[in-house]
Amino acid sequence: MKLTAKDTELLRSWGYPDKDFPQIEEAKQKSKTKYSHCCKQIPREEAIRLLGIRKYLAGLSRSAFHRTATQDVGDGTFVYFDSGRLFGKE
Repeated sequence: MKLTAKDTELLRSWGYPDKDFPQIEEAKQKSKTKYSHCCKQIPREEAIRLLGIRKYLAGLSRSAFHRTATQDVGDGTFVYFDSGRLFGKE
């Protein structure tokens, strides 16, 4: 799934350079990043619904370069991002 113009604008505002976008975009593919909430795997769309686009992109962009990340849902639970497949590990 491609980053939207709004996604890239937001990422730029956080200091991400354009050269980082291909890796973040690759992590956004369903086959590259797994999401879980309350110890259950969830689809990307559910992660976005729970977090909103800002927190989702913050978690995704972090996991794209550091393999994993978490974002607080706001109710005491977290969405866990695992982009290990991006690095050739599962």
